[in-house]
This record gives sequence, structure tokens and C-alpha cells, in this order.
Amino acid sequence: MSSIIFNKYQSRSPNYHWQQVSRNLFIFNAFVVARYQQVIKLIPKKANQRLLDIGCGDGVLLNLIKRARLYGVDLDQSSLNYAATRVKAKFFHASAFKLPFKANFFDVVLATEIIEHLSRPQPMLQEIRRVLKPNGCAIISTPIKPVVGLTDKLHVREYTPEQLQSFLKIYFKKVKIYQSHPYWLKKMYTSSLLTLGRFHFDLFRWVINTVVFSTGYNPFLISGDHSTQQVAVGRK
Repeated sequence: MSSIIFNKYQSRSPNYHWQQVSRNLFIFNAFVVARYQQVIKLIPKKANQRLLDIGCGDGVLLNLIKRARLYGVDLDQSSLNYAATRVKAKFFHASAFKLPFKANFFDVVLATEIIEHLSRPQPMLQEIRRVLKPNGCAIISTPIKPVVGLTDKLHVREYTPEQLQSFLKIYFKKVKIYQSHPYWLKKMYTSSLLTLGRFHFDLFRWVINTVVFSTGYNPFLISGDHSTQQVAVGRK
């Protein structure tokens, strides 16, 4: 479906998302953690529901969710193997375009940071709709398309909030978009004051990480006119 190969698990580590949520001042990623927090907050609070994470990778998001009967699918077997050692969930090596589940099986389906990697996301959205129960909830997160270019070289297609909402309404009867992650804060967080070889002096990142550790408040959850991240909630 795409000419770009997603190889972050091979180039980094089969558990690199776990490193990003660890309470280590230098490798903690407040940007990514806020993304997870936003998705988790939008999951309906319902007892004994079934939840599927498409592109679950190393299972870190499922581990953060905990509540619900958890399922995960991914195409990367090494990350699935690692997830199985850390998370109480059922994992399947499968494509988002052909989910190994019967129709009307899940209460919630997550697809976080997946849609931007697909040149044709329609088959995935059709599958999400198929496996969701009536009135089930689909939660889809993706970066907000900038005015020029893409936010990542591994992305095939990005969306403005208006484009994403219009596209998802083809598959879901109700769609609501939530925005967060201010642009100015992301620029600060990802900038280095000094680079010496492989060493980066990321002062702003360390300061923000310290704020998150000490207060529990993640400033990336702020919403505004110049946000860089969006989460869509669709109802079947």
C-alpha cells in the first residue's frame, strides 16, 4: 500500500516506545506520552469491553490502558514478541487491511500514528468499521499536516483536522477531532543547544521532562490554534 517502509523497530529497538515512557530524564519523551494520555482519556469507561490496538508495536500503549480485554495486531514480529513478555493481552501477527476477527467483535479500536503511513487507508478504515460493534468507538491519532511538506519522512500522507474529519465521516456516523501539542512547545522540545558527535545538549527537553516528573502535568496536552497533533473519535 506504500512505497515507504516503516522500519523504526529495526533501526532502533523492538521496545523503543518503552524507553520513551521510562522515567529517565534524558530519554523520556513528553511529546509521545501526552499523545498516549490523550488517547487513553478518550477511551469510554465501560466494564469488560474488548479493545484492539492496530499497530500495537511493543505493546506500551496497551500496558498503559490496563482496563478492558486487550488485543493487539502488528506486522513486526520482534516487537510483538517483546510485547507478549510485558503485557497481558492477546497479540496477533496480522495486517490492518485484514484483521483476524469476526464482525462486531470490539467495543473500541485504536489506530494511533498509523494512517499517515498509508497511501490508501481505506481498507484499514473498512476493517475497523467491520470489527466494531454497533456504536463502537474508533480512536485514530495522527499529526496535523503543516502548511508545507510533511512532519516526518516516513509519512506518506498527512491531514488537516478538516480533511481528517471529512474523510472519516465516510466510515463513521459521528466524528469529533481533538487537537493538542502546541507548535512552539514542540520546536523548543526538539531543539538542541549544542551537538557534539552523538551527544545532544537538549536543555529545553530536560526542563520540560523535569516539570512532568515533578508535577504530573504534561504541557503538550494544551490545545490551541497552532497545534501539531490530533485525535479523531468516530462512532460506528
